[in-house]
Amino acid sequence: MLNSICKITGVASLVLTFAATATAQLPGAGPAEDSFYVSAFVGAAFPDDAELDGLQDPDVGSPGVAGAPANVVANLDTDVFFGGAIGYQAPFQFFGVIHPRAEIEVSYFEADVSGGAFNGGNQVFSGEQGVLFVLLNQYADFKFSDDQLIVPYLGGGLGLGIVDNNIQYFPDNGIATAPTFGVVEDDTAFATHTAIGLTFKATERLEVYTEGRYYRIYNVESERRFIADGADIFNAEVDGDIDGFTATAGARFRF
Repeated sequence: MLNSICKITGVASLVLTFAATATAQLPGAGPAEDSFYVSAFVGAAFPDDAELDGLQDPDVGSPGVAGAPANVVANLDTDVFFGGAIGYQAPFQFFGVIHPRAEIEVSYFEADVSGGAFNGGNQVFSGEQGVLFVLLNQYADFKFSDDQLIVPYLGGGLGLGIVDNNIQYFPDNGIATAPTFGVVEDDTAFATHTAIGLTFKATERLEVYTEGRYYRIYNVESERRFIADGADIFNAEVDGDIDGFTATAGARFRF
């Protein structure tokens, strides 16, 4: 995980430097005040159901039939979403209105599993799903005057989503009383998001903002394992996209 974060941070730094140099030469770009900034935010994550599909290929000791479906749907609760970023506001504007900025973000949430189904059946689910984002974001602030106090913006980002699954369940048959299967492996996958927000200028250096975004993490791979009575035996590899929405408020300090 640490190696992945270091790699994307290094690549992101090179991309920011190249983009700032190249974009300033585009038609319609004019001078504007630039600045570095740091930001921190907190809010809520609203993850959609995690839908992970695969085919069973059980090792010896694991119940299941080779080639049978292994389709897991986990219902995820709303959770606290928080993070921070280091960014740079470009020294130019497009058409006197669009002021671009770019940043590197690290953010996280961990959602509890409140229900679900295996192959459409009736099971009792528990556990959680943690998601760590490492993202390169690009935003466009819409500034119509130098003394504008409320600045709308649009943007998005791409990078890594590091998903830690701990999804456990057992049949709701009145017999099993502890998890018998679990989707328990973590994975690092490509992630994107799109965002819209409003910035409120408190002082020349301090800003507060609110933002909503839609995120998606592509082709997250995990293992379904038989875990009853202390066992830990492979049953199937499952995968699928992870997505949802977040709503946050934060503060940005420019220097």
